[in-house]
Amino acid sequence: MKHEINYSIIIPHKNIPGLLQRCLDSIPRRDDVQIIIVDDNSDPEIVDFDKFPGLNDPFVEVVFTKEGKGAGYARNVGLAKAAGKWLLFADADDFYNYCIKDIFDEYVDSDADIIYFKHNSLDSENYTTTYRCTRFCTFIDNWLHSDPKDDAPLRYKLASVWAKLIKMELINKNGILFDEVSMANDVTFAYLSGFYAASIDADPRALYCTTIRQDSIRHKKKNIKNELDNLYVICKRYRFFREHHIHIANSITPINSLIKIYLYNREYFHKAKELLHEFGFTSGEIFKLFMGYTLFLAPKKLLKKLFSRSGARII
Repeated sequence: MKHEINYSIIIPHKNIPGLLQRCLDSIPRRDDVQIIIVDDNSDPEIVDFDKFPGLNDPFVEVVFTKEGKGAGYARNVGLAKAAGKWLLFADADDFYNYCIKDIFDEYVDSDADIIYFKHNSLDSENYTTTYRCTRFCTFIDNWLHSDPKDDAPLRYKLASVWAKLIKMELINKNGILFDEVSMANDVTFAYLSGFYAASIDADPRALYCTTIRQDSIRHKKKNIKNELDNLYVICKRYRFFREHHIHIANSITPINSLIKIYLYNREYFHKAKELLHEFGFTSGEIFKLFMGYTLFLAPKKLLKKLFSRSGARII
């Protein structure tokens, strides 16, 4: 007998099978839960594919990709296979808390398009408390206790996709996908789903536990591709917010990334600047952004380099 799938959980994975198993162990096995693991071309010297986590689990579907295009691509592969009413996303080095069982029972028939939850944060090795989650949990608290509700922080500032239940219908109807980039692949997915959601809800329980580990993507030294990809994502978000009159204070602007690229690798600086122009930024607009945010931090030589195309005179 085929059971209706209420929840599809998508987990991208690369080279951390032990932590992936921990994540899998935190997910209840139920007939209405579909677990999809998408392996992003893991190294066979690190991963034993014959004993891959979830491979012989009837509740888990494992997809092996060989393209090596990153977590955004892996998540899109998972989306194409998702059959649930609700979507959840997990990173392979994180895990769910015990309340997931109750949450699955309570929210299956919710009218909301997205339900936002708190999360906690631990060191992945010694399980000591970290504070990666503080800012996000504050958004939840503010929403729960404010009247009228201020939806904007939840819809647009929670840039990650974990610790949320997202209606599959919302994603399909609006054609929302992950950016297939090396950094910040979930940012666009997060704000687009928030933008198109007809209604949202929030819950104070910590559905999810994020972990900190030294060899994660977050902590690895960034290279020029990372910075260019990050700039691409930021430009998309900045332009989308502006076009749709979404007024959100945001400390991460295209100018921040442009300066990083200039300082990191000047050979790629012109590529970065052209990327901003492709997204509709004029040189004059770049000048105004820079003046408003980092004028007093930038050296005179950098100012001249940035605004050489704007016609502005730097004295």
